[in-house]
Amino acid sequence: MFKQITRLARHSAIYAVSTAIQKLPGFLLLPIYTSTEYISSRSAFSDYVMVFAFIAFMNFFYTYGMDSALMRYFFLGKHSRKTVFSSTFFVLLITSLVTTVLLLVFSEPLANLLLKSPDYANFIRLAAGILMLDALGNLPYHILRAEEKALQYTAYRGVRFLLELAFNILFVVVFKFGVIGILYTALAAAAINLLVMSPIILRYLTREINFSLAGEMMRFGLPFLPHGIAFTTIELVDRFIIPEILGKDALGVYGANYKFGAMLSLLVNAFRAAWQPFFLKIAQQPDAPQIYARVLSYFLLGAGMIVIGGTLFIEDVLTMKLPGGFHVLGPQYWDGIRIIPVVLFGYCFYGVYVVLTPGFYIKKQSKYMIIFTGSGAVMNIAANIILLTLWQDIWGAAIGTLLSYMTMALTIYLVGNRIYPIPLEWPRILKILVMISLVMGVYYTWNLSLLLRVGIFVAAALISWAAILSDAERAIALNRLRGFLKTDKS
Repeated sequence: MFKQITRLARHSAIYAVSTAIQKLPGFLLLPIYTSTEYISSRSAFSDYVMVFAFIAFMNFFYTYGMDSALMRYFFLGKHSRKTVFSSTFFVLLITSLVTTVLLLVFSEPLANLLLKSPDYANFIRLAAGILMLDALGNLPYHILRAEEKALQYTAYRGVRFLLELAFNILFVVVFKFGVIGILYTALAAAAINLLVMSPIILRYLTREINFSLAGEMMRFGLPFLPHGIAFTTIELVDRFIIPEILGKDALGVYGANYKFGAMLSLLVNAFRAAWQPFFLKIAQQPDAPQIYARVLSYFLLGAGMIVIGGTLFIEDVLTMKLPGGFHVLGPQYWDGIRIIPVVLFGYCFYGVYVVLTPGFYIKKQSKYMIIFTGSGAVMNIAANIILLTLWQDIWGAAIGTLLSYMTMALTIYLVGNRIYPIPLEWPRILKILVMISLVMGVYYTWNLSLLLRVGIFVAAALISWAAILSDAERAIALNRLRGFLKTDKS
């Protein structure tokens, strides 16, 4: 078991690097994005938040679960991998063209709906181009995941990172194009990424489409579309509700701070990139459910320490002064910093949800996924409308995020336990959740000095080591650490 989990951890770590690289331009450039010299106001920043929320939402309409179907049929299907890939590629090419044409035709009314002016139609047109190029250009990354070529995956993500960083500097910093410059960056990077990934596409591409297979894959994948829409609703509905209740400036503050709360989602998605091929590969082992349960305990412990660290130290990091008079986060956005721990904790439950998905892939029960994301979406919409209206503060949206992911984790556990039971290690799970909750309670109740916060973090780490890990796990961890140190010295 430990050997397999170690392999999963190694691949997850590599994917974490690649995922961080993928999102790094947005974080590195946030001091510039939140500087009035480059993006003039909170309101203008909210346009950036909104258009990229639209891209994230539309991404599910471009892929409609075919990416998940590709992974599933790579491992558990009866057809060759080339046939599976080619059928996926050509079907997505056709549907992406149709969707892109529709977005171009309706760009002005969409701009008026989302950004309150048809003058922003170019934002929608650029978004359509980005979505189509990424729908095709991201398929080879799933191939690399399926082949467990994590290093190669990371190298390609690194190329894209350098492209986005360079184009951001050109369009936003040098030319000072503002929000549309960020869209130019994304479009150029997506186009070059597709060209760079073309050798992998050509390696698997054949001229034939297996329509029977394509239909079967669509039947498996299409239930992920409402699931994806519901999940994106959880992720993004607050971006649409906040401006209506609190105004565009409030969305700017919320969007800037939410980025840091969503840092844990980068690690969850990195873990997910390794998790899907891992759990499918060991699905036939008799001890697979026990391995999945142990993975959940380890994941929750690691994510919990990140939440604790973020809670205690994020304010110090974001208000830090950088060379050139910049801050990590522009001072006009600091009044939203204290929502970040709540958002982090929410993504901790999103990770629990991800770990509990294996049974629905193994048993081909993807139709149930909408129950979990749908219930989370309903919770998020209700919480946002009620809490934002009552409190008149972005705290309502942050609490809505936490409640929605808790709902997803609870519902997938309740339904999954009937379809594919996983024997969760409840004593450990409860200890971790209580520890996180206590630290957050202390943080929000008292204004603690830096020394006290360091002490609390060290105490949490020691408690995790002594009271949550077993003697055998501590011994294995020490042996691995000694092995790593010996390798490092040699």
